Amino acid sequence: MPPRPKIRISWTSARPASDVDAPALRRALAVFLEGLGHGGRALSVLFAGDAALRALNLANRGEDRPTDVLSWSYLEAPEGGPGAPLGDLALSLQRARAQAAENGWALQTELLRLLAHGCAHLAGYDHQTAAQERKMRKVEEELLERIGLKGIYPEAAAGRGKGKPRARQLVAGST
Repeated sequence: MPPRPKIRISWTSARPASDVDAPALRRALAVFLEGLGHGGRALSVLFAGDAALRALNLANRGEDRPTDVLSWSYLEAPEGGPGAPLGDLALSLQRARAQAAENGWALQTELLRLLAHGCAHLAGYDHQTAAQERKMRKVEEELLERIGLKGIYPEAAAGRGKGKPRARQLVAGST
């Protein structure tokens, strides 16, 4: 069994929102890393607002707009391996709240979806082409199924469009 990953979660506010179960997010991240073959790697996650994600997006990608999740992978770093950082993630709580409302599910479900997406990026997956997007979406679905979330992207599975999340309440299993 690989060593337990060190997962650091940071908040730009003094404490997390009351509707966020940070320990469950940490457990899900450990499952995601294990599912991606990086169970012993470290990971940092920053939860911030749209203004912070907009600034990070501009500084790192040249895009002057907020986004839901950003990732910085250290997969190719020479000091990689068990215990070494896999990367960093930054998520916008504001954007996650809006997307959760749009999709008709809890904020926690949307955060888990975004964390699966971010972890897939850290592991080297991308969605610049249709083929890459299909492969990455499959990985995300597999990660989410590992924690009991199924059927978030039914359109993708049925080959209909880009696989926008289905608008209905989903509840995570034991994370």
